[in-house]
Amino acid sequence: MGNSQLTFSIILPIRNEKKYIVDTIQSILDQSYPNEKIEILIADGNSTDGTKQIIDRYAQNYSNIYIISNPEKIVSTGFNRALTKAKGDFIVRIDGHCQIPSEYLQRCYELFSSKDADIVGGILETISSGTIGSAISVVQSSIFGVGNVKFRNIGYINGGYVDTLAFGVHKRDVFEKVGGYDEVMINNQDDEFNIRVQQNGMKIWMDQSLVIKYHSRLTYKKLFKQYFNYGLYKIRGMQKRKKIFSIRSLIPSIFILILLASIIFDIFYKERLFSFNIIFFYLIANILFSVYNSKSIKNSVFIGFGYIVVHFSYGFGFLIGMIKFIKSWKKNQLRDTYFNRKKFKTGKI
Repeated sequence: MGNSQLTFSIILPIRNEKKYIVDTIQSILDQSYPNEKIEILIADGNSTDGTKQIIDRYAQNYSNIYIISNPEKIVSTGFNRALTKAKGDFIVRIDGHCQIPSEYLQRCYELFSSKDADIVGGILETISSGTIGSAISVVQSSIFGVGNVKFRNIGYINGGYVDTLAFGVHKRDVFEKVGGYDEVMINNQDDEFNIRVQQNGMKIWMDQSLVIKYHSRLTYKKLFKQYFNYGLYKIRGMQKRKKIFSIRSLIPSIFILILLASIIFDIFYKERLFSFNIIFFYLIANILFSVYNSKSIKNSVFIGFGYIVVHFSYGFGFLIGMIKFIKSWKKNQLRDTYFNRKKFKTGKI
């Protein structure tokens, strides 16, 4: 526990979030939990779009908002810099493009009294605007798009223990025991951290009644980059934790390998049968899920293309990660350089 009266330290590692940062901060300030027991630590990664000016104005008007420079511009270093300064009994990581419900902190606080858990949180409602953005939000909430990721399933009706979730509320001693975010993890740092937590005998509880609004990417290019990096650093997370996180994380890369092998086979034997069948059945599944999850035929086309972007970007990222990090299987030591555990433990800045 911290040595102050603060209950929650909310950490926002952000960069260039001008479009959503006001709504994000306001959702924190509008919590039903007493505002004087909440501090907001914003780690800004040298934003260039006007985000810095917005958060500066908030910091001038609210004494519980602090801004921390994050020159490395990645989530893990920004989070760790802010974590070192956090004084709350509970630590929350929130992204700059989401909004938590007004009862989020109060409900999570109550969950710690009723559940045997070290981290608690809710599920994501992925939202967006525009034709492509709306299609992407559907893709990121679909079983066909991202597998059976429970915290991304807005229709999930049962709470329970999970392997991972987004924007969880952590007991302070979780970080004292296992450290901060691994700074090698440019992406997937929360996944790696959550697996590390469980490997240390701690538990994560997801409450399906707590729904966080999460803004998806607005273009296929940004979606491709997002999931390519997810796939790329999934390998690094597996190396760090010496564990396959889930079977679903292997499926896109296996699919691509089978497809490439079938194409080579068809070329070598001057056939088109194997690769054609694989593509045909994938497209049939894609079309069925696209139509099922769409409001119109036009919308289903954009959703279907979104599925292709997610599956192939993630799969290729995963395969390239196997090559890029081929010499890193023994480099599994935690690197959380910017988290000063001694200062954190004593609650000093």
